[in-house]
Amino acid sequence: MGLIHAWRMQKPVADARTARQRGGLAFVAGFDLDRPVPMRRIRKEIDVVIRAVEAVGRRCVGVEPFLAPVEIGFVRA
Repeated sequence: MGLIHAWRMQKPVADARTARQRGGLAFVAGFDLDRPVPMRRIRKEIDVVIRAVEAVGRRCVGVEPFLAPVEIGFVRA
């Protein structure tokens, strides 16, 4: 994951920060699965996204059931 992962995480974190500054109450972050991936890796990626977005003032309220796209809902903390 390393640097490529850090670069990909900049977009959802920046979007969450912008939504918070504009007064938005809800925010949805997510990612797509382009090939079969083990569930353990998917759950690990979900945890990384949650920690990154919660660090900018959001709180996770749920992860949608996923097959290809994973959507994680947040509200203003």
